[in-house]
Amino acid sequence: ENLEDTKGKPIREWVALGGPREEVYNRFRNFLRTYVDQKGTNLYQEKIKEMCQKNKSSFEVDYNILASECQVLAYFLPEAPTEVLEIFDEAAKSVVLNMFPHYERIAKDIHVRISELPLVEDLRSLRQLHLNQLIRTSGVVSGSSGVLPQLSMIKYDCVKCGYIVGPFYQSQ
Repeated sequence: ENLEDTKGKPIREWVALGGPREEVYNRFRNFLRTYVDQKGTNLYQEKIKEMCQKNKSSFEVDYNILASECQVLAYFLPEAPTEVLEIFDEAAKSVVLNMFPHYERIAKDIHVRISELPLVEDLRSLRQLHLNQLIRTSGVVSGSSGVLPQLSMIKYDCVKCGYIVGPFYQSQ
């Protein structure tokens, strides 16, 4: 599949299709298995070994290295982060299980964390166009509050007679 030719589709839709999804998976898996840094070290094989030695479930991938080796993946990532990171996680799990076949007993899922995203957005400059995009920001948390669950559907069960009323749906 020619990954670079999105055939006019938005990237989010393009990477959700079977062929492009498989190509992203294969390219990222190949990147993790074959990338060698200036010292001649297979960087991501080492990061995976270190992650497994510590019984962790995630490791970092430097965005700048990804961009230098796989430009199209680096381009797709900020545009469709949910879809692309899901594929990256699957590819990373494949590489980990290839290296350590029983690691799934320790960690069911493997997650790729992206570091060193080049552009830093100021918190005050975030707008609607940043929705569903991968961004990097910095700031200081000056206050926090608990997260309250929102009621979306409810039903009532009578404890005496067992009668059920509902479900009732609430919109925002």
